[in-house]
Amino acid sequence: MPAKKAAKKAAKKASKTAAPQGKCTGWQAWLDIMPPGPWTLHVTGKCTFPRHGYKVTLKPTVPQGINPAILLLTKTVRPGLGGPGPEVVNVDFKMKTKTKYSAVTILPDGKTIKVRIVA
Repeated sequence: MPAKKAAKKAAKKASKTAAPQGKCTGWQAWLDIMPPGPWTLHVTGKCTFPRHGYKVTLKPTVPQGINPAILLLTKTVRPGLGGPGPEVVNVDFKMKTKTKYSAVTILPDGKTIKVRIVA
């Protein structure tokens, strides 16, 4: 029984110290296909955290999903040494591509954004 209690206590402590994912809103995605190229996909959003110092990055998920028209991006949150008070962090992702994406899905949130074509 003591081992079980210790495992429960460790899990509770880990959940308290884990970096919060933040509340992310305002996602937008657009594909710039204006000549002369190359095409560039842009994804932006804002994440709010309970204190300062967080950094948010997006990178393509490996492996991608079964639909090649939907880009899967993994959101990574790294806590910093910031002070108290809420902070809004701008998220900006840019990628050169030859694929005409119709949507982008942000993981682990599961938020899917329609891609607007800029021609």
